[in-house]
Amino acid sequence: MLELRNDRLHAIFDPLGARLQSLIVDGVDVVQGNVLGFDLKTGDPYAGAVAGRYAGRITNAEFPLDGAIVKVTPNVGNFQLHGGPDNFAVRKWEVDADDYSIWFTLHSPDGDQGYPGAVDATAIYKLKDNVLSLELEATTTKPTIMNLTNHAYWNMAGGGSVLENELQINASAYLPLSEALLPSGEIRNVEGTRWDFRKLRKIAESYDNCFCLDGPRGTMKHGLTLRDPKSGRTMEVWTTECAIQMYTAIRWDGTVPAKSGTLQPSQGFAIEPQNYPDAPNHANFPSAVVRPGETYKNVMEWRFL
Repeated sequence: MLELRNDRLHAIFDPLGARLQSLIVDGVDVVQGNVLGFDLKTGDPYAGAVAGRYAGRITNAEFPLDGAIVKVTPNVGNFQLHGGPDNFAVRKWEVDADDYSIWFTLHSPDGDQGYPGAVDATAIYKLKDNVLSLELEATTTKPTIMNLTNHAYWNMAGGGSVLENELQINASAYLPLSEALLPSGEIRNVEGTRWDFRKLRKIAESYDNCFCLDGPRGTMKHGLTLRDPKSGRTMEVWTTECAIQMYTAIRWDGTVPAKSGTLQPSQGFAIEPQNYPDAPNHANFPSAVVRPGETYKNVMEWRFL
């Protein structure tokens, strides 16, 4: 078993998708998802996994790059989600480990899912005291786009409806979506809307939105707090990225086998620190372009209070 543990935290991993399978905090597993060694045909392929090459949706499965239109492989209708049908979440990564860290590596060839450039990606999980961290890095042989994240589903109560958890997001803006859940290109202030989580409050409703974090991209910052009001169990999510996608698992329907029973609607809460979805198709969004000689990097930490 691939695991990292100390007196308080016990993290379990799976090479399929460089996946965070479980995180047991004070005896409670706060990561919701598949059974260990699950079947991709019946499980949730993204639960706990590293999503990529591009996390989130890409409109019409295409984007402009250096004056040309790049067409990538669609996997949901006519758009692409999380990098295409054969994305990073459904591949077995190479693995190595020591007592304090586990690192996964994956090679993605030029043209993979339509993306230009051969990419070498690394996902390094580290455990220290009350913090589990993940460092995502990637390099490319040609200009390309990159947006990697972790797609774990969280529930600080360890089960039941995550809508009873309390949430704070340090974001003054969010991305409105079309009916197809694609960003419109607008960046809208949360003031006076149900998307205002700047103060800790119950989640209460279903969400599937990207929040634009306050603070500069590339600097480690406190993005989000999730808390179980009954136990007081609290997690802070810190990230160097500019946004967090959050999703309350509204499409779980009780048919997916889970570590305990089946995955129920809103049983988990996906927290995905990343760049904006569909950023390459919106000039006002942060750039997702990575060029040869550059290193893409996204660092996130899950801190338990």
